[in-house]
Amino acid sequence: MSVERATPPGLIVREATAADNDRLIALELECPLLIGDVEETFDRSPDFFACHRQQGEYRVVLGELEGRVVGVMAGVIQTPVVQGQPHRLVYIQQARVHPDLRGWGIAWVMARDLFTWAGERGAEGPYYLIAPENKPSLTFVERGGGRWPVDGTLLEFDVPESQGGQAERIPDGRLEEAVRLVNTTHAGEDFFEPLTLESFAARLSRDRRYSIDDLYGTFEGGTLVAVGGLWDKGATTERIHTQRTTGVTTRSRGAAVADWGWAAGRREAFAELLRGLAAAARALGRSTLAICEPAPGALPDPGLVRRSSTASLFTPTIQPPAAGAIRGLHADMLYL
Repeated sequence: MSVERATPPGLIVREATAADNDRLIALELECPLLIGDVEETFDRSPDFFACHRQQGEYRVVLGELEGRVVGVMAGVIQTPVVQGQPHRLVYIQQARVHPDLRGWGIAWVMARDLFTWAGERGAEGPYYLIAPENKPSLTFVERGGGRWPVDGTLLEFDVPESQGGQAERIPDGRLEEAVRLVNTTHAGEDFFEPLTLESFAARLSRDRRYSIDDLYGTFEGGTLVAVGGLWDKGATTERIHTQRTTGVTTRSRGAAVADWGWAAGRREAFAELLRGLAAAARALGRSTLAICEPAPGALPDPGLVRRSSTASLFTPTIQPPAAGAIRGLHADMLYL
């Protein structure tokens, strides 16, 4: 059946507004992600849009049928480096369709809206990061092709009650040093978007939940040798994790590390900084600390209990390179 024949004729797709907040929160609670034997649901109350405000160019669209919100999709435009060349792309970071209406082509209509919006702003195409066990989402994106031969990796550290050390905040006057450490650490990684002093300052000024007050560092002899930003994702989102086989449900709120790096030869300084960021996350009441590991062994071991998960990368408009040409896959934690 074609998308045109499957799509309900009364479907309206439009940009979501603050007036849609409560209905979008309710929709997400009705649309768990199915990842193997696990259901992952995200509660974004009381503010659905809070997790988007620290981003730059983003758009949230919804599908509406007879006055009922039946789908939502969000995209953010980035200019990451892919195989040494900058590409302006739209990352499709969120897509939900009510279970009763899946298979009606609603996701494709919302996606076309985002593709048009992004294309008008110079984006050449979309990219996606999908958990390999998330079969419904994989079915959606695999039609476009472009699956990379290497998956991205996310690490999640447990945050214990007590930690050694305390992370030190970085003042405004040291931002240029922070930019240099971040850019140097991630040079050569695919999907890293290099910072400038101006872009970093803008990034830290979009929302109070990720600002200069959330940028931490390690100083040695007055020199900044490690940097990491702490995003309190748990302030905007609660994760509801349900084991489908047992019915056991757990709820958690975590923090994430963004904009991180270290000076040459100071890898262990970043391990100490991670421990300090874990302590800061614990002080916020968070139970976990997440970070992207661009390649196996790329991060030092902070001595914390950790779990890893992977995400498959799709670039329908960019031919994936051979596995041997990939030095690392970067993911911006502010967009996940």
